Amino acid sequence: MKRILVAVIFLSTTLNVFCDVIFYPKQKSFLSYSAELVYSFEKVNKPKTTTCLWGGFGCVGSFNNFTEPAAGLEVAIERRHYFQENTFKHFFISGYLGAAYMTDFDYISDFGIVPGFKLNYKGQLSPQTVIEPYVSLSIPFTWETEDFDRYNTLPVITVGIRVGLCNLKIK
Repeated sequence: MKRILVAVIFLSTTLNVFCDVIFYPKQKSFLSYSAELVYSFEKVNKPKTTTCLWGGFGCVGSFNNFTEPAAGLEVAIERRHYFQENTFKHFFISGYLGAAYMTDFDYISDFGIVPGFKLNYKGQLSPQTVIEPYVSLSIPFTWETEDFDRYNTLPVITVGIRVGLCNLKIK
């Protein structure tokens, strides 16, 4: 079942928009890629649940147009549910709400509010450095900053990786 789900995600026909919290301002596909550098503060709520505040910088692009990524700044709050008790690493699912400012360094600069869900894997490179590959489903609500024109809102699947510093606070 997992293999079928991964195959469907990678073989989906791309259509109109891109996203994680950082989003692709040119809105051309339902499938995108993302790479992010972040700092996160994660507080344990229950043996399998945390709340995470994070911010950082990232690049996002289309698998249709791989050579023209956009870059931007992002902040978000995320509620995480880990599958193993009291480890706060390996696989988890999460829901998040974030905001981002994105640009293509040419003509486009957009602002977005982005709610979404993720399937993540959290690996530790060192005690405070983490790497988190993920697949997310989100719906970006985006506006062009110059004219404040709003774009159509469509769901987006993003395959990405986050690398950064994590401050985990256990009760």
